[in-house]
Amino acid sequence: MSLKDILLKASKEHWAVGHFNVSNLEQLKAVVNAAKKTGAPVMIGTSEGERNWFGLSNIVALVESLNKEWPYIFLNADHTKTASAALDAVNAGYSSIHFDGSSLSESENIGKTKQVVDYARSKNSEISIEGELGYVKGESQITGKKVELNSSDYTNPQQAADFASSTGIDRLAVAIGNIHGINIDEPKLDFDRLSEIRKAVSENVVIVLHAGSGISDVDIKRAIESGISNIHISTELRVAFREGTEESLKENPNEYAPYKLDEQVVKDMEKLVEQKIRLFGSDGKAIA
Repeated sequence: MSLKDILLKASKEHWAVGHFNVSNLEQLKAVVNAAKKTGAPVMIGTSEGERNWFGLSNIVALVESLNKEWPYIFLNADHTKTASAALDAVNAGYSSIHFDGSSLSESENIGKTKQVVDYARSKNSEISIEGELGYVKGESQITGKKVELNSSDYTNPQQAADFASSTGIDRLAVAIGNIHGINIDEPKLDFDRLSEIRKAVSENVVIVLHAGSGISDVDIKRAIESGISNIHISTELRVAFREGTEESLKENPNEYAPYKLDEQVVKDMEKLVEQKIRLFGSDGKAIA
């Protein structure tokens, strides 16, 4: 079953596929281990910075190798800001592209997103393409700051419907009060707006929630009930890696073998991913 098929199934059945950003082998191992243990499909995300760190061909080869053990791992080029970078990821073998034109004018966003969609489909008919409308603020860090949102940042339901139909995307990332990172205030999601977006946009387009790390479990469940079928987690995984590494170094001051120091770190991150998978309702959903 392709990623597009799995996401549409999630949308119809009201569960969500987890998308986890990784920037090293330890995080990748943790996500894949959790997916196998829970029987879940997962998306592995790499931002432009993360895939520059790995190397495009390197991360593609790693995921292709892991697919032999668990075929429900899908590699996404997350928050790709330029059409040329998106095309590079398509050519490298990514199974999914997120083109983020949210900082562009609406007409530019439509034009460049459609360019990516058309090129990607010419190379791989099964590839899943995500566009973004609205502006999700913040960054994947613990900031300790208050993030102010403006009404203009939010996704407009009718514009979302027009954007999706004009570009031919498979997934739409929306701004409904979600904020990247973990900040002082818990995000307040606009569930009425989300429901309106879901009603306005074609049922063949999956609605995506970025910045899932700072959102409560209760609101995550409500978001899924209201139409979200794909949820991004990054900051919490980064925090688990850093805190686990610091704890491992503290407990093992005389250990110098990285794989020994990282063993518990991977287990801690794996536990976090398992919790998210069960929260999203995607456990046991990896069906051929």
